[in-house]
Amino acid sequence: MKVTSITEREFFSSIIKKNKRLDGRNLVDGRTLNIKFLQEWGGCIVYLGNTIVLAQVSSEVVEPKAVSPTEGALHINFEPTPMSAPDVNTSRSSSEFIELQRSLERCVRDSKCIDLESLCIVAGSKVWTIRVDIHTLNDDGNVLECASIAAISALAHFKRPDVTVIGTEVTVHSLDDREPVPLNLHHMPISINLALFDQGTYILVDPIEAEERIADGCYIIGMNAHQEMCFVHRRGCLLLHENTIQKCEKIAICRAQVITQGIRAALDDDSYKRATKAPVGFVNLLQTGTILGAKQPIYNFDVNSVKIHGMEDESDYESKTIEVITVDEEKQLKTHPVGVSAAKERAIQILKNSEATIFEGGPSKWGVESDDESDSTSDEEVSAPPKSTSLKQENLSSEEEETGFIEADQVDVKPSSSRGWYSKNPFA
Repeated sequence: MKVTSITEREFFSSIIKKNKRLDGRNLVDGRTLNIKFLQEWGGCIVYLGNTIVLAQVSSEVVEPKAVSPTEGALHINFEPTPMSAPDVNTSRSSSEFIELQRSLERCVRDSKCIDLESLCIVAGSKVWTIRVDIHTLNDDGNVLECASIAAISALAHFKRPDVTVIGTEVTVHSLDDREPVPLNLHHMPISINLALFDQGTYILVDPIEAEERIADGCYIIGMNAHQEMCFVHRRGCLLLHENTIQKCEKIAICRAQVITQGIRAALDDDSYKRATKAPVGFVNLLQTGTILGAKQPIYNFDVNSVKIHGMEDESDYESKTIEVITVDEEKQLKTHPVGVSAAKERAIQILKNSEATIFEGGPSKWGVESDDESDSTSDEEVSAPPKSTSLKQENLSSEEEETGFIEADQVDVKPSSSRGWYSKNPFA
């Protein structure tokens, strides 16, 4: 059982009365929604702030029920993993698990969002059964809403294998032989979770875990983008006025429309990537053999855009400073005292690969200090770039002042010998 201290409750109540929240949002603002689809059909991971939910859809050919011989079946399986929260209860008999499982079934399955008759192969003999497995990877509040988004996104992304029926013989084709068939979705119901304080005086959209614990209760509405209410569930001790319920319904309508637009945008983006043979899934975004497995895409870059400001003659390029302008928004403009030919060669070398590695590990630059070396080092010696760098060539003259631009990871800093922890061989 989650325990909340009096001080924590009073603190949250004080900032909510000022129409503020702990993470800086307003009362009606939701967290950032990010939907990533896996390489297989029907797999997705939904990020709702720090809440992360994984959903995977699978299909199987089974015999239909006797009461509905021409309809397939849809099953929802919710699994809270032990890694999602330190005090999560994974027991299927717990009240929290039963509440989440039943709410998802009422929102997705009982709302008839999927045409079950389209899953029939042979009436009374063979039908498709669709199973949605939902796993909570990280629980930071509002798991029900995040799980419903993951379930609907996975169902909209899933494609079942095509079948051929000749008499009573059914042939299921592989995904390589024939194009898979998507499911027929009527609508996209979303479980909108609203946390209420002071019996509905303050309504919080997309509450975090601490807000759910401190709230008087939660009012959960299953809503789609067509303003159709699928189900209503009340959690906690709430005595709501009619005006408060109507206000919650209006907020749920706006929230459902925004989420539906986000799901459709993610589906369109995944379809475009697959149509253009672009890499999809999480495996293509990871890189092994480095300290951090992150990559950052490099967009199209015109090498001829490397220019010398204030110069027209190419003979004076070697003695001037050029500015390499990249399309990457995260990098600032930097000037380097190099020639245009060296810059173009370096740019062509970088652009041969479609992605650039960030924070890639390399050999240590620490050197071995000699005992007779002086303790004081001039600033020019510390900030001098390595001699092996082909992009930064020294162009020094006795009349002009030396100016150098170097990267932070190229500075070879040596600590003072006065420090007691430094030795001749630091790795001994």
